[in-house]
Amino acid sequence: MHRSESDLPLADSSQQRLLELGLSGDKKTEDLQQNLSALASCNGILWLGGDEGRSLYRLKRLDEHRYGELCEVKLKDFGLAGGKDSGESDIEGLSLDADRLWLVGSHSLRRRKHDDDKGEPLGLHDKQSRNAHVLGCLQLDSEGRPVTGQRLAFDPAAPRDALTSALATDPRLAPFLMIPSKDNGLDIEGIAARGDRVLVGLRGPVLRGIALVVDLRLGGLDGDGPTLSLERWRCRHLQLSGLAVRDLAVVPGSDDVLVLAGPTMTLAGPCYIYRWRNALRPDDSAPTPGLTVEQPEPLLWIRDGRPGRSDQGSDKPEGLDVQRRDGHLLAWVAYDDPTVARREGPGLCTRLEGFVVPE
Repeated sequence: MHRSESDLPLADSSQQRLLELGLSGDKKTEDLQQNLSALASCNGILWLGGDEGRSLYRLKRLDEHRYGELCEVKLKDFGLAGGKDSGESDIEGLSLDADRLWLVGSHSLRRRKHDDDKGEPLGLHDKQSRNAHVLGCLQLDSEGRPVTGQRLAFDPAAPRDALTSALATDPRLAPFLMIPSKDNGLDIEGIAARGDRVLVGLRGPVLRGIALVVDLRLGGLDGDGPTLSLERWRCRHLQLSGLAVRDLAVVPGSDDVLVLAGPTMTLAGPCYIYRWRNALRPDDSAPTPGLTVEQPEPLLWIRDGRPGRSDQGSDKPEGLDVQRRDGHLLAWVAYDDPTVARREGPGLCTRLEGFVVPE
C-alpha cells in the first residue's frame, strides 16, 4: 500500500559531498555554484550542469566525500551549442547511460526577473535562447571523457528542435509554448535515458495539478552523424499532488525512475522524492484512448514549503542522481541558490546531500 505525502517525516541526509569548484573570481564557476541544476555520476566522475553558460563541468572524486579538479567541457565543441549570440544553454537535466551522457536544456521562453533594472519587470526577452533548445548526448571514452556529440534535429531559424515541434501538435501543450516558463509555460527540467528511450520531465506546464513527462524514442544513435531523429513520442501524466518535475534519475538495475518533485514557476513549496515504478518498461503497444494518470509512490520529504531569504540563499532542490552503495539506494540532491552554510569550504565550493531511499 502506497504511503501519502502526509505520512512522511522530513528526511535527514545521511551523507554530504563537498564539491570543490575552483578559486573565487572565476565568473563561470561562480555562476555554476549559484545555479547548479543537473548532475550525474559514475566511476568516480561527477558531471554538473547549470542554468548559465554553454558548458558542462566534470569533477573527479578525490576521496570518499570530496570531488575536485574541475574541467569545463564546452558544448559548442561537440555541436551541442552555438555561440554567445545564441544565448545560454540553460542545462536542466543530465543522465548517464553506459558510455553516453545525455543532457537537456529548458526549451523555455524567459521573462525578465523583477529585480532586473533593464526594461519593464514583466517585459519579455527579445527572443528565446536557441542554445536552450537542446536535447542530445556526448559519447564518452573509457575514462569518461567526451569524444563526439549528437543532438535531436534542430532548426535554428525557428528556433525549434524536433521535440518542441512535436509538442506544438498537442492541443493541450501547444498554447504553453509561447508562455514564459515562470508563468506556467513550457519549462523542461529533468531527463532519464536508457538506450534509445528518453524521458523528459516538465516543470511547466502543470495542468489541473497533473505533472507531465514526455516519453521519447530516438533514432540515429548507432550512426556516425551528429543528428538524432524523433521516432515516436507520447505525453505521460503523473499525480504528484500539484507539484512539478524538477529532475529524474533511473534506479540502477530496474525499470523504475526516481522523480524529484517541487513547485512549478517561482513558487516556494515542499519537495519530495517519488518512485515511479516501471517507468521505463518496454512499451510497444498501441496507444489507448483517454488519459491515464500514473501514481508514483512518495518516498522522501526533503524540503518544507517555507521560502528562503534572498540574501542568505534558499537551497532549492534542482538536481538528482541515484546510486547503489553498500546495499543502500542513495539519492544525491544538488541545490540551486545555495545557502551560505552549503558554500562554506576552500575557495568556491558547494555541497550535495545524500539521502537513503527506502526500497
